Amino acid sequence: MGFERSSKSLIWVISDTHLRKGQILPESFVENIRREDCIFHLGDFISLDVIEFLNGKCRFEGVVGNCDAPDIRRIMPSKKIVEIEGKKIGLIHGRGGSHESEELAKSEFSGRVDIALFGHTHIAKTYQDNGTVYLNPGSLTDGRGENTSFGLLHLDDHPWTEIIQL
Repeated sequence: MGFERSSKSLIWVISDTHLRKGQILPESFVENIRREDCIFHLGDFISLDVIEFLNGKCRFEGVVGNCDAPDIRRIMPSKKIVEIEGKKIGLIHGRGGSHESEELAKSEFSGRVDIALFGHTHIAKTYQDNGTVYLNPGSLTDGRGENTSFGLLHLDDHPWTEIIQL
């Protein structure tokens, strides 16, 4: 897998895994994660197994998706803002089509965070708008019209993102 590891820890951004009980995340993804890294999951876990697995790998943050069952909805918020290395990062799942998910992320986080992360569409995208970095990592296990993918967030002086196709 081709990505650059900066001197600081990485934030692995995934969404829409849609894994049922007993299914696992792709080994090509998991084998690269270190304890000092962070994993952010932007919803549609489907199984609590995914949450338990991610909690055991490194620091984990997540939000609920539209397909998640009540047991996940009880433990995951619909949105959140976390701060790491002085950067504010907003997490939300999304809704509707690609444009509506982007607009939801903007309305919730524009001007409030340095980086806004959103999912739902299964289509990877990253860009910057009005000083905020936006990232949709696509789907790690169920890409639409393209390869499966995830995002990497680098928290250097100026945060930057990568989309990695599997």
